[in-house]
Amino acid sequence: MRNFKQLTLLVAIATTLTACNSSSALPTQESLPGSWLVESIKDKAVITKSTAQLNFDEQNRLSGSASCNNISSNYTLEHNSVNIGPMAVTRKMCLPALMEQESRLLQALGKVKRFQLNNGELTMYDQQGSLQIKAKRTKP
Repeated sequence: MRNFKQLTLLVAIATTLTACNSSSALPTQESLPGSWLVESIKDKAVITKSTAQLNFDEQNRLSGSASCNNISSNYTLEHNSVNIGPMAVTRKMCLPALMEQESRLLQALGKVKRFQLNNGELTMYDQQGSLQIKAKRTKP
């Protein structure tokens, strides 16, 4: 009887310790909200030190910089699908190379329908599965 009590106590302690250890090892689910620095648009790298950045917030608003001008819009999510609404853009003039990059980014954003997150990297695809935008998380 004494061995049975000891065995029961040992099993209870082992179960408790296993439960404590496994809860800290649960993976964190990545999510779209946050700040993303655009690295490439349709497989073409962005201009070094340009400020092409996308900020997705928890209230489904998108803001940022398209390289020269500020942008803002709304977005909706359903699983890995994203729908970006009409884009509001400021009207500054910049160097021609930045304006061309900005035009490519705005066109790509207009085509985006699906996204994928992997270790702080965001990839965005059009309806046909063609890569449109690749970005890295800047802030959690």
